[in-house]
Amino acid sequence: MKKLLLFLPLAAACALTSCGDSNSTATTETTTATETATTSTAATGDMDSQYRSRAQRIADKMAADMKITDTAMVSRIEDSYYSRAQRLGELRTKYTADTTGMAADMRSAYSQTDSELKGYLPAETYTAYETSRPTYYEEAYMDETSAPASTDNSATASTETSGEGKLKVKADGDVKIKDAQGNKAKIDGDDGTVKLKPEDGEKTKIK
Repeated sequence: MKKLLLFLPLAAACALTSCGDSNSTATTETTTATETATTSTAATGDMDSQYRSRAQRIADKMAADMKITDTAMVSRIEDSYYSRAQRLGELRTKYTADTTGMAADMRSAYSQTDSELKGYLPAETYTAYETSRPTYYEEAYMDETSAPASTDNSATASTETSGEGKLKVKADGDVKIKDAQGNKAKIDGDDGTVKLKPEDGEKTKIK
């Protein structure tokens, strides 16, 4: 700025104009940063809403299956599944480009939820949960518009929403999911093994 003071008036005027443009650019950059932050916050809020909705659907399904009428208990179950949804969401983001290590981390997330449930569910209820654990895996509830899959093993049940995805529960208890992007997941009804097959990416197996 000291050198600018030595210039002719015309140069000084140009310098002032330049400063004005610089301020405008700074304002534009600030506005853009604010808009980006707002968009990011909105996206995060939308995902959080999906996590909560998914957790509620799984908790309601579990409560209906196991005849849990204590609303406080159902709310606690929902909170456990909500925390799991958040953890799994973070893992999906973390392993977008490279799925190495994803299976172990996802298995850990599921085990952590099992430990939470075991800590407050009555023993007989948790035992019942263990025998039907795959029914409450998050992969079976990724389509937010569909109802939970039927657990009737007498026949194959299928739920499909046009343009959204497809969910099947086979007679042997296996659950197959395919979302709108072509990503596939299979949950083994016998041992609860989860197999993930992204449309673009490597297969992942979670035991």
